[in-house]
Amino acid sequence: VWASLVAGVGVTAAFGFAILGGVRAHELGRDGRVGEAAFFGVVGVLGVAAVIAAIVFGIVVLSE
Repeated sequence: VWASLVAGVGVTAAFGFAILGGVRAHELGRDGRVGEAAFFGVVGVLGVAAVIAAIVFGIVVLSE
């Protein structure tokens, strides 16, 4: 139960960071704030990477 709760909240939070990073990077880049846009771009990429890692982990666990 705990693992599924942590996974559900964790994946949801990671997807939220992916959306936040992408949107904020786009807005700040459009405003010419390159440094902050790069930071939020990294946040977005890390969020997407965490979601992809969770999907791969879930497939591996299910296939065993």
